[in-house]
Amino acid sequence: MKFFAIGASRNIGYYSALRLLGQGHQVVFLLRKTNVFDDDAAMKPHIDSGSAKLVKGDALVETDMTAAWEAATSDGPIDVVIFTVGGVPSFSITKLGAVLDRPDLCSTALLNTFSTMPKVTAGSIASSPQPRFIIITSNGVTKDSHAKLPYLMRPVYAMLESPHADKIGMERICHYSAGWASEWKEDGPSEVVLASGWESKLPGKGWLKHMIVVRPAFLTDGQAVKEYRVGEQLEGVYTVSLRDVAHFIAGDLLDNWEKYDGKAISIGN
Repeated sequence: MKFFAIGASRNIGYYSALRLLGQGHQVVFLLRKTNVFDDDAAMKPHIDSGSAKLVKGDALVETDMTAAWEAATSDGPIDVVIFTVGGVPSFSITKLGAVLDRPDLCSTALLNTFSTMPKVTAGSIASSPQPRFIIITSNGVTKDSHAKLPYLMRPVYAMLESPHADKIGMERICHYSAGWASEWKEDGPSEVVLASGWESKLPGKGWLKHMIVVRPAFLTDGQAVKEYRVGEQLEGVYTVSLRDVAHFIAGDLLDNWEKYDGKAISIGN
C-alpha cells in the first residue's frame, strides 16, 4: 500500500512509517526540512530504494499542501493518510501550563490537509475512492474521555490546556468531516484555534468516508511493550509509549480496519 505521512519526521508518525516501510509498503513524507533523515541509518535504505519519498512543504501553508498532494499522487493514488502533526509545547509560569507557539497548529494543518485533497473542493465530492485517514489527537481532551481518566492523571492534563485546545479543534473537524451522528457537545474550539466559517473549506458534513481517530494516553518515549489496551470507552489508562501507538497503527488497526473504521479509539496502559 501507499501511505502519505504528515507530521512524521519524529515520534508516532516516524515510528509508524518505519514499521510500514519494513513491511514493504511505500511511504510519502511531507517534511518542512527534507534533510531531517540525512543521518538516519534506519531510514536511509528506504530512501535509497525509493520506497520512502520525501516531499518538502509545510502543512500550515495551504499552497504547500496542494503541491504536496500533487507530488504524493504523481505516481498513483494514496491508500492511507497518517496525520500525526504535533507541536513541542513550552512551559509558561504566567499561563500555568504548557503552551504552543502557534495555538492552531494541528487544527490548521488538518484543515489544510482535508481541503486541498485532490478533487475535493468546497461544494463537491470526488467520485473516485478517497484515501483512508488515521488522525492522531489525544485521550482526555473530550468530556467523555476526560471523565474516564484516572484521578491521578487529571492534574497533569490540566497543565495541557493550550495544546489540548488545539486537539479539540482537530476533533471538531473530524466530527464534522465524518458526519458522526452524535451531537457536538464539547466546549470549543475557540476562534483562535478554528476561525468561524471553516466548514466552507470542506464539501459538507460527512464528506469523509473512511477515518479512524486515535487518542493516545499520556505519551512516553519508552520502548514498545505491546501490552497496551485499545477501545472506544477505555477507562483508567495512564500512559502509552510512542512506539506502542506506532505498533498499533501499523498492525492491528490496519489489519482490522473494518473493526475501527469511523470510530475514535483510545490507546493506553
